[in-house]
Amino acid sequence: MDFGDLPGATALQAALRRSLAPGDAGALHTTVSLASRINDTRLRHPLTARRIPLAEVPDWHRSADEIAREDGRFFRIVAVSVHSGNREVSSWTQPLLEPNGVGVVAFLARRIDGVLHVLLRTTVEPGCRDTAELGPTVQANPHDRLVPDPSDEDPPYLRYVLDAPRERIHYDVVQSEEGGRFHHARNRYVVVEVDGAFPAEVPPDFQWATLGQLMELHQHNGYVNMQARSLVACMHSLW
Repeated sequence: MDFGDLPGATALQAALRRSLAPGDAGALHTTVSLASRINDTRLRHPLTARRIPLAEVPDWHRSADEIAREDGRFFRIVAVSVHSGNREVSSWTQPLLEPNGVGVVAFLARRIDGVLHVLLRTTVEPGCRDTAELGPTVQANPHDRLVPDPSDEDPPYLRYVLDAPRERIHYDVVQSEEGGRFHHARNRYVVVEVDGAFPAEVPPDFQWATLGQLMELHQHNGYVNMQARSLVACMHSLW
């Protein structure tokens, strides 16, 4: 019996259950083609890194307790002094990364032939060991748009998320990012379902995939980024 035939199952739950099926069943693209997109992006965007003095980094300043951009965008590095009575070391100092504002991490989802697909973006990020990974549709910080730069454009599909009507939002929770390297790091995790008028054809660095395909790619290192993995876990709560 298909999940959609169970008593009380909604059309969304049925589409989600089919999306969780292993392999390429009902998928718009094959898992092999998704992996090939990532590899192609890595070849087209080789990244190199070199150290330079902080004083030579434009638009950033350093004070006694922080390193931050002069316009307040993106993030700052703060110095903290920690005291604890139940750790191996009773006190220490360390730098922490503090994002400016609450980020947005979102999937746009669409039912294609009765199977729920999510829109992924092949994301090139500094510090990523393999240069590029599959990420959410939107991974951005709207706070950065409060200080406009003439060269800036909104990330693709951001407005679909920020302006989505309530009935199209299936998941919307602000979550704290774990780890001992962050200070007050929070992201709004959102799943927005678009209707059939949303084009199935998308820009080259975007692609539709089922949750089953994402879970299969997650078995291999360096294919699915942390934010996309978190959203997949969030979507399990929908059924």
